Amino acid sequence: MPYSTNPNTTVYNPSQPLPQHLEHKPIYAFPYEHFDGIYVGNTDAKYISVGIAQYDSNHVSIKTMRYNGQWSRQAEELPLHRVIDMSLFLAKVIFDTTNGGVSLSKRTFLNQTSSDINVRQEQCGSDEIATYNAFLNQNRQLLQDRLNALRDVLNDLKNQGKI
Repeated sequence: MPYSTNPNTTVYNPSQPLPQHLEHKPIYAFPYEHFDGIYVGNTDAKYISVGIAQYDSNHVSIKTMRYNGQWSRQAEELPLHRVIDMSLFLAKVIFDTTNGGVSLSKRTFLNQTSSDINVRQEQCGSDEIATYNAFLNQNRQLLQDRLNALRDVLNDLKNQGKI
C-alpha cells in the first residue's frame, strides 16, 4: 500500500496489508485504524478505500475495509465519525490529487498529530484506472455540487454558533 509520512514515522503503520483479493478494488487507500475516533486501539476498520465498486465494475465507491480475523465483504452501518472521515478523504481524493498522490495534512484525522500523510495511487491495471477516471469525469459536477451543499450546511451551522 503506497503511502508515506512527513516527517517520516512508523506510528501510523497498518497492522494488516491492504487486501487485494476483494471485489472492491482500491485505487486510493488510507490506513485508517490509528484515526478511528472513539474506536482507536480497538477497531476493525483498517482502511478507507476509494476504488472500483464491488456492486458494479463501472462505478467508483468508498469503503471501510474491515478486518477481524478475516476481511469482511459485507456492507455495514457506519459510526458517525467514520462518515465524516470518509467524506474528508473522498474530497481530497477527488479534488486534490496531484501526480497520483493525495496529501493529508496533520490534524486532518483524529490522532494524526505527528505527520502529514501522503497516499499514492495503488498499483492497478490500466482498465481499472480508466474506469475510475471515466466515472469521476462523468460524475465530477454531481460530486462537487454535493460537497458544496455540505459546505453550505456546515457554514450555516457555524454562523449560527451550532458547531
